[in-house]
Formats: sequence, structure tokens, C-alpha cells
Amino acid sequence: MKSSVLNQLSLYVSESADLVMSGDKTNWSKKVSTFLESTLGLEEAKTFQDLDDDWNSEGAFFAQIGRLQGLIAQGEAETENNLGSDDNVAHSDIQQSTSNSNSRKVFIVHGHDNEAKEGTARFIEKIGLQPIILHEQASSGQTIIEKFETHSGDIGFAIVLLTPDDFGGVAGAPEVAKPRARQNVILELGYFIGKLGRSRVCALHRGGIEFPSDYQGVLYVEFDDAGAWRMKLAQEFIEAKIPIELSGLISS
Repeated sequence: MKSSVLNQLSLYVSESADLVMSGDKTNWSKKVSTFLESTLGLEEAKTFQDLDDDWNSEGAFFAQIGRLQGLIAQGEAETENNLGSDDNVAHSDIQQSTSNSNSRKVFIVHGHDNEAKEGTARFIEKIGLQPIILHEQASSGQTIIEKFETHSGDIGFAIVLLTPDDFGGVAGAPEVAKPRARQNVILELGYFIGKLGRSRVCALHRGGIEFPSDYQGVLYVEFDDAGAWRMKLAQEFIEAKIPIELSGLISS
């Protein structure tokens, strides 16, 4: 991927940070889609557009940001592997990849259930991987979205904890409200699907929550008290070709 394309994709990601709280997300999405079609082809533009069909407006926006981050990472990896050709930038100009299929870092998205968060993090450590929890990372003067993008960069897998922290339902019918995960958790779920692809995202759920209606094709695993979720999650790492320490399964 040419350096000019990578630079423009990076600019679009930077623009998105200013649109998180307010701004014309629809215009941004159309602009990016047009650019993708002209540079990377109709298929990539369609993939980007399809994310808008699978989520509500906020969720689609985060999923599309994630998709751009994934494309940037792919382009930078290609550049690093093909240094010396006319279309590549100098090695000193290559930024750290924003995602890494070989990374042992696992991002944990969570709500208010500290037991689920800590239990997942400790298991990840036992099998030889590195859990990344956003509030434990240094802010370095960044906004929330900038901090999220920074620390979700060099990861190989994401675990999203869907726990019953909120209630919601159809407007005007409070009697049918159901437990839901927090909105930020659903947004970050979409982001990681766009960034990593469905095969590298696993949702652990508990408490009979309402699942996102458009969330299809990504693995749900029940966070059960018996601990069967650990083996199922370990199998997902193996399928994703992320090496784990099997001895950690015995001691967990």
C-alpha cells in the first residue's frame, strides 16, 4: 500500500476523534468510502459501507474507525516487508503497526462487573498472554478516544464482557426492558470487529442480557460459574493461531 494512501487513512482516523462527541459522522463515512473505492477498490469500499448496515449510527462509526486502523496496520506491515521498492517509505518513517496478528496482547472491554473483569484478566495472564485494560494504562494527556486508539493498537485479540450493567428497551414500553451491556461496551465491540475481524473477537456474557440484534457471526461464550468459559476461550486463541501456555488451563 502506497505511503500516500496510508497517510490519508491516518488523517481520516485523526478526524474521527473530533467527531466522537459531535460532528457529521455521515459525511465523514461517505468521504472515506469514496476514497477507499478510488484507491483500494470497490470491494474494500463495500466492506466499509456494510459496517454501517450492521450497527446503529454510533456503533457503525466505531466499527468503521476500527476498519481503518486495521487497514493502516496491514499497509504498514506490507511496507516493512517490502522495503526498497519505489512505493515504500523509508524505514525510519514507518510507525508502529496499529494491530498485530502475532501480538500476545489481549484487550479486555468491560463494564461495571469487576469480578468478570479481574477473572478474565487473571486467566489471560495464566495462559501466557498480556491483558490490556484501558483504565490501567497511562493517559499521557490524551482524550478518551485517543487513549483508546493508542492502547488498542498493537493487540492480537479482543475480549468483550457483556454484563447486565444497564436496562433498556423499546421507548414507551418500560415493562419489557431487559438487562443490557453499557453503551461504551457495545461501541467498542463494533470497533474491534472492524479492526480485527470477527474471528479475533470473543464476547463473554452473563446475567441474561439482551444481545445486540445485528451482532451475528461473532462468538458468544457464557461466563459461567463452573469455569467452562476458560476452555472455550482458550480454543478461540488456538483457532486464531495465538500461542498459549496450556499449563495455565490446569491451574486456572
